[in-house]
Amino acid sequence: MSSTLLVINLIITIAIILILILALKQSPVIALIMGSLYMGIASGVGAVTTIETIATGFGNSMTSIGISIGLGVILGKIVADSGAVQSIANGITKLCGKKKADIGLGLTGFLVSIPVFFDVAFVILMPLARFMSKHGKKIPYYAGALVGGLVIAHTFIPPTPGPLAGSEMLGLEVGTTIMWGIIIGLPSFAIALFIYNKLFLSRPGFWDPERDEEIDLEEEKKEEEKAQKLVEAKNLPSFKLAVLPILLPIVFILSGTISNAIVGEDRVPEIIKFLSNKNIAMLVGVFGAYLVTIGRLPIKEVNKTVNHALSDAGSVLLITGMGGALGAVLAAAGIGDVLVGVIETIHIHPVLFAWLVAVVLKAAQGSGTLSMITAISLLAPTVGELNVQPIFIALAAFSGSMCISIVNDSGFWITTKIARLSTLGGFKTCSLMCFIISIISLILIMGASFIF
Repeated sequence: MSSTLLVINLIITIAIILILILALKQSPVIALIMGSLYMGIASGVGAVTTIETIATGFGNSMTSIGISIGLGVILGKIVADSGAVQSIANGITKLCGKKKADIGLGLTGFLVSIPVFFDVAFVILMPLARFMSKHGKKIPYYAGALVGGLVIAHTFIPPTPGPLAGSEMLGLEVGTTIMWGIIIGLPSFAIALFIYNKLFLSRPGFWDPERDEEIDLEEEKKEEEKAQKLVEAKNLPSFKLAVLPILLPIVFILSGTISNAIVGEDRVPEIIKFLSNKNIAMLVGVFGAYLVTIGRLPIKEVNKTVNHALSDAGSVLLITGMGGALGAVLAAAGIGDVLVGVIETIHIHPVLFAWLVAVVLKAAQGSGTLSMITAISLLAPTVGELNVQPIFIALAAFSGSMCISIVNDSGFWITTKIARLSTLGGFKTCSLMCFIISIISLILIMGASFIF
């Protein structure tokens, strides 16, 4: 099949996925299946081979990341329900002091959002932000910082499903993605927060509480009382115990990556290979989370928490698995060589190409996870022929997936409504902060891709 027809089929495939999700309100899972079927059959892969490729791609994805994602969701749910999140928030904000409480809250969001999904973490931490705003800076300082910290970890650092799936699709070690996610993510957050505070929030007239906030005095009082209770709670785990479930998997995974770099993969002791396996590392993290619950949650409540987490994990696993299936079909259709040709013809840097694809997909359908997985699946067959390390392709897709957070993004509405902002206020906090971080991180990723 000609390159032109393959590109046309690719465009139609993306259109099918977007139309099913946006216009017909279908599940992303159904949309990805239908898009994969069309791409395979229309591109000459064959009907039977296409469905076999879909099943194989899905199975390979689940083999690689299924257990990790499931354990990650369990870990996050236990951490949230045990009070560990509140303890972490209290510890970091005390460490940073009142004047820099917004930075502390952002760093809290960063740490918490590694195991806990963005929306859950925001719901838990926003009452603290509102409480701080009563005794310090205006609410957008805290809401913006919190969004920034949360979105950085959620977008760049496994075991969040998107980065975990993207790493696997490009053959990256999870530890490598974690290290580069931190290297790119934290400076991006710091620079973006400085720009946001100095160039926007400090500008007279930028923030108008009457226009940008939806104030309910009765709810305000309830939130303040709730936040006060969280801050003063006596049965919260200690800060050291609270961070244990989060740090254990990261330390274990990084131990393998660092050992490989120092002594070489062939000379790494078997015990380190075992413990640094992402599935084992996540399991150790879950055990750590169980330790946090001792004396705080009855075993029945812990079991209920785990069951809820398993229910939540189902849809996440299906979507990420189908992202892998789409990637397998695209590879079978030979789209990789075509995209390499397109990149060479229009002379666009592969990192910028991956970022732009993720930006367009995020703007069109709203899901950051789906946009980054789809963008990576398009480029995965080409990585061996591009003069760029795969990690930077992954990071670019991650970065692009957060650029446009608007009304079709569930995260935008969670942020806006929980923070009790108007839609305009949501644009000035969630949308603006995500946009700034995406641009800053793209610049850092591009720079790193030229150096390494």
